[in-house]
Order: sequence, then C-alpha cells, then structure tokens
Amino acid sequence: MSKKTIISRLILSCSCFGLIAWMMASLVLGQSVEEIYKPTDQELQTQNAGQWWNPNPLPKITFSPVETFSTHTVIPATGTMLIRNRDNVYASMNTVGLTPGTVTSMWWVFFNNPHNCATRPCTPADLANPSVQGTVASAGGKVVGIDGTASFGAFRATNDKTGVFPGLGTGEGLLDALRAEIHLVVRSHGPALVNDPALFNQQLNLFNGGCPPNTCVNVQASTHRP
Repeated sequence: MSKKTIISRLILSCSCFGLIAWMMASLVLGQSVEEIYKPTDQELQTQNAGQWWNPNPLPKITFSPVETFSTHTVIPATGTMLIRNRDNVYASMNTVGLTPGTVTSMWWVFFNNPHNCATRPCTPADLANPSVQGTVASAGGKVVGIDGTASFGAFRATNDKTGVFPGLGTGEGLLDALRAEIHLVVRSHGPALVNDPALFNQQLNLFNGGCPPNTCVNVQASTHRP
C-alpha cells in the first residue's frame, strides 16, 4: 500500500470520527437545552390560550327549547340561548303561540343553589326554600303581534337587583352565574291596556302589572342547567 493511500484513509477516518462526535455533541446539547428551557404546564397554557386545541372554558353557551309552563310540552319552532361567564349572563328567546294584542314579559328565575332544590331541574316550589336563594327578576316585556310570535333579549350582571320581584325567593339577584340554574319564564299580562299609560307601563315591567283588571299567568318556560 502506498504512502499516499494510507494518508488518504487516515484523513477519511478522522473526518468520520469528527462527524460522529459532532452529531453526538449536538444531540446531547439539544437535549440539555430542552431540559433546561422546558416550559411549565402553566406557561404552555398561557402560550396556547388562543389556540383551537386549548379552548377558553368561558363563556359557557347553552341552548334549550321553550315548553308550555303547565304541561312542559315542547313548543315547535322555539328556543332560547343562554351565554354566561363569571360575572354576567345574556339570554335570548324566540317563541310562538302567544295571543296577539296581549302584553307578554320574560322573567329571569335564578336558583343560585340548585343542589338544594327538592328536584332537578328546580321548580317554582323551590323558591320558598331560603337555602336555594332563588330570585325572580324582570327581563322586559312587549305587545304580541298578529302572528303570535315574540323575541326577547336580556342581560343581567351578578348582584344586580334591578327589577327583582320581592314576593318570590330571597331576592338576592344572580349570585354565581356559572353555577346557578336559570329558567326563562314567559308571562302573559292580558290585553294591552294602552288607554291607561300607567297600567300599560306596569304590564311591561311588573310581575303582576295590569292584574287586575286583567289576569296574569305564566304560559311558557325554558330551563338552563349549570
């Protein structure tokens, strides 16, 4: 074997050993860097908060049909949506089958401690139990059109006592938006008393507004469990 061939093989061998050493060093260094800078679970959650694979648990959105108040029969082509987070709730309702020309209102019914209700879902009878901390509050009213349909939309913040009806429950308002069981109740106040502005305003805003001379009655409801 010539001296030139021996030298060439030595150079090739040294190059191979150098390449292998470099790859091993890079692998070890890379692993060490990953171990040193490995992000915590909290950092990963913060970095990926807006990504589709790590959705924000708030707000919570639920959908529910509208039922007749007395028989709990689902009314076709109706529904409610409830959006809630830690501090407030928003509800919308689209319903049918109402009497044209009557005043109809929507009412929040908050069961702040639904685990204390006698049954699940809660019922109006549970409002008499102070441990349930129930509240009934106005969500607005309107005159039903000739097609018998009505749409409502309402916002309510926690601890807001505006429009609370004092005759039912403890009247503390919504205490925990994420844990409360929330019912949306449609109440009829009879024919619109447009010739008496004071009574007409009461029909739109008060639980027993316009009654008497009319008769007030709950006609529909929709339930949203926590």
